[in-house]
Parts: sequence; structure tokens; C-alpha cells
Amino acid sequence: MIERALRFGESAPLVGILTEPEPHGRHPDAPVTVFLNSGIIHRVGASRLYVQMARRLAEEGFTSLRFDFSGIGDSEARRDSLPFEKSAVVETREALDYLERVVGARSFHLMGLCSGADMAFAVAQVDPRVEGLGQLDPYGYRTFRWYLRHYGPRVLRLSTWTHSLRVRLNALLGRTDPEGGNGSSGVFVAPEYRRVFPPRREVEAGMAALAKRGIRFFVCFTGDEPAINYPGQFRESFPGVDFGDRLEEIFMPFADHTFTHPNHQVQVVDRFAGWSRSMLIPQTPPIPSAPSRAR
Repeated sequence: MIERALRFGESAPLVGILTEPEPHGRHPDAPVTVFLNSGIIHRVGASRLYVQMARRLAEEGFTSLRFDFSGIGDSEARRDSLPFEKSAVVETREALDYLERVVGARSFHLMGLCSGADMAFAVAQVDPRVEGLGQLDPYGYRTFRWYLRHYGPRVLRLSTWTHSLRVRLNALLGRTDPEGGNGSSGVFVAPEYRRVFPPRREVEAGMAALAKRGIRFFVCFTGDEPAINYPGQFRESFPGVDFGDRLEEIFMPFADHTFTHPNHQVQVVDRFAGWSRSMLIPQTPPIPSAPSRAR
């Protein structure tokens, strides 16, 4: 394995780490994987997950790049007023341009966690060089089956009904907290970050366009994503998308959002490496079976 630091970018000086396999073990025509920042976490990824993935990919013969968006990690801040939603797309495409020019890459996989998954989705829609999309805790939407699994068991619990009655009684009495106070106790409540998902139809249209283009998908949800509670929900959330056999979907209900447990890290790294290997297998259309003779 060979790792080296890179400095690139036309709109802002960006810094990244290129991880390559030894020359004798590399797949010369394989897509290069590019890892995208999750929030303000720099290029190592949450719980150093990106480092583990990149080095495992190198063992399998794949090249990858972990880089920081402008203003994160070692990358310098931009000097313009371009919002992050647009600058991240521009900078990712600059990374692809650099890899195409310097490494000779012709196709790419994008991998991201949380907001990194969102940016990967955005870039894939506008850059035809992207052939694979890896997303950890991406956009998730509730389905009818989700509601059955979530509320079904609760209906039969006495505690559910007593809690509901207590909440309504407190509301009638003007109480806003479980202890019966009026909410003016002076207790500080920390601000909470809420990730805003686009409308489901908008995401479905984007996914449908990518699927029609032949992109393959790797999607993993953890137990910290409240909108997902069963395996296969991602596919069911988008009935208008013909994923075919190009979607690998994983549900890890006991893993947290940042994969802090080593066993969960190993599991998702193994699955992503296996998915990357599967990209080397050419897809061939199924051979139609011969019509059976009437007897």
C-alpha cells in the first residue's frame, strides 16, 4: 500500500490523501473511490472509518482519495460566497478532474456518511464519470411497513396509553415538562442539529435517473436513523426506481451513526470492499430461456 498527500483544486487549495495498492496488485481499469466529508469531520472519517475503508480497498487492488472540502481539515477556506451545497459539488468534481489527469482514472465511486452521502448523491447526478454510489445513513423515508413495525407493538402496551394521557393532561394544565413545571425553570436546552431531507419525490426522481444510467448502489443504514427500521426499506421507499440487482442494501440496527464499535466497523468495511470487488464483474443481460414444448 502506498499513501501520499495531494494538494489540488482550482477554486480553493484542497488537501487529500491518495491511497494506492502496490503496482503488482492493482486493478488498472477499476473505478477510483472518493470519500466525502461527513459534516465537519475531516478526511479520516467518523471513527477513522474512511481510513480503514481506503486501506482495505488498497489491499483489494483499488485506488482511493480522501480529501477535505474547503474550510475543513487541512483545506483552505474559499474566498467567495458560494454556499456549501454548491461548493462541495464543485470541489468534488475538481477532485475527479485531478484524478483523471494525474492518475488516469476514467470512472469513480463516491462514498459518504450522512451529509457526505447527500453530497455524493448530488455529484452523481451531474457527473457521468460516477459509476457507483456508496451511502451510509443517506436520505431515508418512512413507509407503511415502517409505521406498522413502529406503532404496532406499542398499541398493546399499557405504558403507551398512560404516557399519551399524561402528555395530554399536562398540555391541558399548561405544563410543558414531565415534572409538571411551566417550562420557565431556567434549565438550558442545547440547540439540536436537524438534517433536512428533500421531498421524497425529488430524491426518487434523482435515484431513477441514476439507476437508468446503470449506476450501482451501496446503501447502509444504522439504528440511529429513525426513519428506517427494517431491511429492504430503502428499496421499498422508492417504488418508481428500477434498481434491479444493482442495489446492495444493509441494515445494521445495533450500529450507531458514527460506527464507534470496532465490530460494526469491520462489518461495514468488509461489505463495502466486497461490493467494490463485485464492480469488476461485467454485467451481462440474462439469456432468455427457450420456450418449452407442449406435451
